[in-house]
Amino acid sequence: MEQATTWWQVLVAILGALGGFECIKWFFNRKTNTRIALAEAESAEFHHLQETNEWLQKQLQAKEERFAEQTQLVRKQNTEILDLTTKMAEMEINHEQEKAELRIELVKVRCDDNDCPFRRPPNAQTPPKPGMTKEEYHSQKLLPQ
Repeated sequence: MEQATTWWQVLVAILGALGGFECIKWFFNRKTNTRIALAEAESAEFHHLQETNEWLQKQLQAKEERFAEQTQLVRKQNTEILDLTTKMAEMEINHEQEKAELRIELVKVRCDDNDCPFRRPPNAQTPPKPGMTKEEYHSQKLLPQ
């Protein structure tokens, strides 16, 4: 008994042989394929982490530069404040010295005689006497009458 093979049986046999070969190939390479897929995933994740790290490093560097600029500005302003405070203190000291010198000068020049025409500071009760100097007036006052 001879059986006649038809074209579709030949086709099924060829496809079965090829499919069986692929099945065997998959069965023996499944661990390798898993390792390859895992390695590719880890490589992609590492690449992403590396890019993130570089971006964060740039951000940190930019922040450090801004911090350095701000620190420099604060130090400059503090120096200016100290200089201005020192100048203001010197001006206040000079002003107080000038006031004290003027008070001393006023004491030297002040006349306690209310009627004195050379009184410094003058008042409304002391009309000036023409033709007389301060020394002449005081010498007349000191002479007993």
